[in-house]
Amino acid sequence: MTSGSAPTETSGTGRLEGRGLTVRRWIVLCACAETIGMTASSLAAKIAQRVLGDDPHGAVFAAALAVVVAGGLVEGGALGALQARGLRRRLPRLNAWAWFAVTTAVAGVGWAVASAPGVLSTDEGGPEPPLLLVLAGALALGAVMGAVLGGAQAAVLRRVVDRPPRWILANTLAWPPTMAVIFLGATTPTSTWSVPAVGASGAVTGLVAGTVLGVVTGRYLPGASSAPSSERMYRSSPWID
Repeated sequence: MTSGSAPTETSGTGRLEGRGLTVRRWIVLCACAETIGMTASSLAAKIAQRVLGDDPHGAVFAAALAVVVAGGLVEGGALGALQARGLRRRLPRLNAWAWFAVTTAVAGVGWAVASAPGVLSTDEGGPEPPLLLVLAGALALGAVMGAVLGGAQAAVLRRVVDRPPRWILANTLAWPPTMAVIFLGATTPTSTWSVPAVGASGAVTGLVAGTVLGVVTGRYLPGASSAPSSERMYRSSPWID
C-alpha cells in the first residue's frame, strides 16, 4: 500500500487493516452477545412459567410478562453493546449509545413480543405445532425483524458510512437463519426441564445463533466514509462500488 492511499482489506484473513476490527472478532462478539442474551431469555421464560403457576390472571400475568420483557431486553442490550464495542474500533465516529438504544429496543422488545404468546400460554393440552411450521414462522419473523433492525441500525450509521442501506440487506439475510436456530433451541426444552438445564440449552442456542449472525453480517461490515471522495474508489470495502 503506497503512502497516502486508503486502507484496504487483506484477502483471506478477514482483517480490515487500519480499522481494528476483524471478521473473526465480529463473529465472536455476536456469538458472545447471543449466548448471554439467549441464556437470559431462556431463564426468563422458565421463570415466567413458574410465576404463572395454575392461576394466571391480573398481577400474576403482568409479573410474568415483565419477566419475559426483561429477558428480551437483556438479549437486545447484550447484542447492541457488544456490536457497538466492535464497530467503534472501525468507526470511531459511531454513536455507540444510539446503536445500543435502537438495538435494545428492536431486538429486545421484538424478541420479547414474539416469544411472549408461547411462554404465557396456558393451553398445555393442545398438540405441538409441526416443526416445519415453526421454522417457517421463524424464517418469516427473522426477515421482518432483520429488515427493521437493519433499518434502525442503518439510521445510526448514515453519517459515518457511505452506503448504510447495505446494512439493512445484511440483517435481512442474516436474521432468518439466526431466528430459525433460536426457535429450534427455544422449542427443545419441555416443562419438566430444570432451570439449569434450560439455561444451558439457551446458552448453546445463543452460541450457534450468534455465530450464524456474525458470519452473515460479517461480510457486510461497514467502512468509514472519512476519506475524500476522490480516494474512495481505492477502497475494497463491499460498501463502496
